[in-house]
Amino acid sequence: MDIFIPIGIGFVINLVVFIVCKILKQSNNKSLLLCLISFIAVLLSSFIIGSWLGMGIGVISSGMLIFVILTVLVIAFVPHNKDDSTLI
Repeated sequence: MDIFIPIGIGFVINLVVFIVCKILKQSNNKSLLLCLISFIAVLLSSFIIGSWLGMGIGVISSGMLIFVILTVLVIAFVPHNKDDSTLI
């Protein structure tokens, strides 16, 4: 049960990154690309840090990856307007 806390933290971090990108008038593709880049940066930093702390950061990055995958699926399958700025 304790594994869900860092996964949830990673999910919320990428949600905040996505919302900030949408507030700055980015398209969905650019926002998702920035979320993917943040996931890769956190994953690489967990490998560099190593040890138990790096493992915890790696679990946080898995939550970030889950957010990216779910958001891509939602954007792909939910019908939306052609105007991309109406999402948020």
